[in-house]
Amino acid sequence: MENSIRIIQEKRKNPILLLDLKEIQKPILLEAHNLLCKKKFKVLDVILQTPGGDADASFLLMKLLRTKAEKVNIIVPLYAKSAGTLMCLGADKILLTDLSELGPLDTQIVEQQDGGGSKFSSALNGFKALEQIQMHALETVDITTKLILSRNSMKIAEAIKLSIDFSSKTIGSLYSQFNPYKIGEYARVLEIGERYGIILLTRYLKWNKENAEKTVKTLVKRYPSHGFVLDLEELQQLNLPAEKIDNDLIESILHIRKELLETSISSMKLFELSGGEESDSIIENEI
Repeated sequence: MENSIRIIQEKRKNPILLLDLKEIQKPILLEAHNLLCKKKFKVLDVILQTPGGDADASFLLMKLLRTKAEKVNIIVPLYAKSAGTLMCLGADKILLTDLSELGPLDTQIVEQQDGGGSKFSSALNGFKALEQIQMHALETVDITTKLILSRNSMKIAEAIKLSIDFSSKTIGSLYSQFNPYKIGEYARVLEIGERYGIILLTRYLKWNKENAEKTVKTLVKRYPSHGFVLDLEELQQLNLPAEKIDNDLIESILHIRKELLETSISSMKLFELSGGEESDSIIENEI
């Protein structure tokens, strides 16, 4: 893999930081700070592969990179999902292959299951369920109103009132199953990722707040699943600085991708330009 990274470095003329993060968590910040604390770069290329992790750690890691380099480019060999996508919002360029993917920013939370187990689920799930109930309630009112008017000679206002009464009785039991405390918790968790995304875009890419909010809210709320693939074209539709990796770098990227998929622990390694000292760090973080 090092030979492939050196080839990319020779062609792009930038130092490269390899971040193979099986999960982005706070301890990784300490390793990154130790690795970069005495460094300064004009341009830093970051090869990033991660399924995601903690939003706070992701934001702080990107902030650290921006304090060490005037410009930061992120190269995604295959995936930078969730908190990895959040990091990409602070990059001057996001360089992708045909198979590279980012993902939505719908924060994952741990929920207890019947029987004592737990699993990660999207904080958006509760809101999506509420949306479906709301749509069902409106459809019920609409259909019931039309049915009443077709069978009775009453005023529209009276028919609508009857329809609303009927809908509230049938839909009310569904609404009662929602825990207001949990809905509030979900909203707070989603807002964390949303605020971090807006800060990254406005602070480092100099977006205006309105455009940043529009793009980030789309990333947080507009995709149907946490695993939804955000490819090059979709990212460009969101006005993010996504570009396809140069063809002469593809072979090297494929070699790197293959080796990253074969590793089971997080690692980071800094490849400086000729004359610089190579440094690396391995974080014990089994999949």
